[in-house]
Amino acid sequence: PENALIFASRIYQEKLSNEMNEAAYYQMLSRMCKDGSITRIAKGIYCRPKVSKFGTIPPSENEIVRSFTENDQGVVVGYSLYNALKLTTQVPKRVSVYSSLIEEQHRQIGNVVLHQCNMKFDPEVCSVVRMLDVLQHYGEIQELEQTQFLKMCSEFSEQYSDSTANYVLTNLHYPKRTIAFLREVLEYHGRPHTLDRNLSSLSDYKIPSMEALYEAARKPN
Repeated sequence: PENALIFASRIYQEKLSNEMNEAAYYQMLSRMCKDGSITRIAKGIYCRPKVSKFGTIPPSENEIVRSFTENDQGVVVGYSLYNALKLTTQVPKRVSVYSSLIEEQHRQIGNVVLHQCNMKFDPEVCSVVRMLDVLQHYGEIQELEQTQFLKMCSEFSEQYSDSTANYVLTNLHYPKRTIAFLREVLEYHGRPHTLDRNLSSLSDYKIPSMEALYEAARKPN
């Protein structure tokens, strides 16, 4: 499809490695770029360009994000996530994405910043990643809407899966303080967990008290 991203290495390994030499394959891609059949978006990433009467239209930010997140292959984090969750009205200049589709640790395509993470991002995994990302940056989110944050904590706790959380924590390394904050959220809502295996009983993690957050939210402005 027009503007759908083409991952050259993956297509070669999955479809063409038994059909042609790798050097010849990349020479073919180079010729296709020169004649305009495809456009190079970034190293190893191409697309069949969308052409209008005004010229070639490059993939939009949303199309790029979708290519790296659809089919359980990634999740959006950072301010784009916070805005989508209505935790803040701040609009980000860049979109941060965890994805299993990139081969390097980090890559940037336009305003989309990609971070490698080889996991299957099914809905349960995405829910845990989103929650941990919010908790990790809780004190840094500008104009944080506390009522919406507490609602998110409550809804997340109702659907919490301990096995999924441990799967995420095995693959993505969050600060101990963030894990302790998640424990605080779950224990306030009476949800059992095994997060203590990731924490030290001797450490005093500087995290907000859920009771204090709810008390502050109940006070009139």
